[in-house]
Amino acid sequence: MTDNTLEHRDNRPQTTVDADAPARNRAGLWLLVLLAAILLIWYVLSQRTPAPIALPPDASVLPMPTDATTPTAGPEAERSERKPVASAAKPKPTKPAVTVPRETAPERIANRSPQPEYPATALRRGEGGDVLLRVNVGADGTPGEIDFVRRSNSRELDRAAQDAVRRWHFAPATRNGKPVPAVVEVPIEFKPQA
Repeated sequence: MTDNTLEHRDNRPQTTVDADAPARNRAGLWLLVLLAAILLIWYVLSQRTPAPIALPPDASVLPMPTDATTPTAGPEAERSERKPVASAAKPKPTKPAVTVPRETAPERIANRSPQPEYPATALRRGEGGDVLLRVNVGADGTPGEIDFVRRSNSRELDRAAQDAVRRWHFAPATRNGKPVPAVVEVPIEFKPQA
């Protein structure tokens, strides 16, 4: 009997989850289609420009008669006496004024910024060159950190330029009328005289 039962079990049609799978797939497909339709409608509506609102035309304003004794002879007389009145034009919306911050760069104060001294040993050797310094100028106009952007071929000329700029005073940079720290590049040229 056990053998019969086992054979009977194997011959029975089995109900599996696979029978429900197409129904679930269809429901999932409909949900995706519905979601896509909602997104499409949302996109189309967000891209539309709003329709202009139709406003009733301004009612014309009749001028007040200056003479109270002027008779009016009816509606036709009123029409002939009406003078065209300029309707008040609606002000056009103006864009807000964009305020660009007014900025100035730091500038050297000539009478408070001595020229660099030419080092005597470099002058004797006939050394010359250009030095370009990057100076961090504080809000008070004093130089802070000084870096070399371009050096000359002489260490002495580089040091002389850096020492001179360290003693300089600057008119500080401003933004909207207030002094602010800024960076400025200062070129210094050393030319030996022949």
